[in-house]
Amino acid sequence: MGTDIDDAYLVQRAREGYVDAYAELVDRHGQLAYRVALRLLGNHHDAEDVAQEALVTAWQQLPRFKANSRFTTWLYQIVTRKTLNRITRTRATESLDLLGDIPDTGDEPGQRTERDLTVDAVTAAVAALPPPQRIAIVLRHFEGLSNAEIARITTSTIPAVRSHLFRGRRTLSQTLEQWR
Repeated sequence: MGTDIDDAYLVQRAREGYVDAYAELVDRHGQLAYRVALRLLGNHHDAEDVAQEALVTAWQQLPRFKANSRFTTWLYQIVTRKTLNRITRTRATESLDLLGDIPDTGDEPGQRTERDLTVDAVTAAVAALPPPQRIAIVLRHFEGLSNAEIARITTSTIPAVRSHLFRGRRTLSQTLEQWR
């Protein structure tokens, strides 16, 4: 299927039983599910599991999907819920790769070491945030979602999202003070 076909059409076709339409949605948005799960969980294996669970749940719940929001917003919501379930079941958080997309600043070993230390510090600081703050920070700053989208995904209010963002940023600022 071409990329000019929008998600709403694919959702409708998938609801009608066309598995290839859902496969196209998975191709388009499977990486999104994995990326969000990885940034929230910090473990590649858990993130793969959660992304897979979320995509299976989306398929199973597709008849209940209300088209009053985008498919991606709904998928973010499922991934976030599955991730929260995993976080509450297993409190241990391993190394997050939140800043893995940042290119090396140079060929100098000192610069690479500095970058690695910075990534580790930010990763640890984000991982230490309470789940509501971590979710808000990741969805806003790493996924680029608006406060309104985050509120829909987390079934919260915009003021609550702002509060989580404010508290999360404040905690990160205090935690990462030495890196300024």
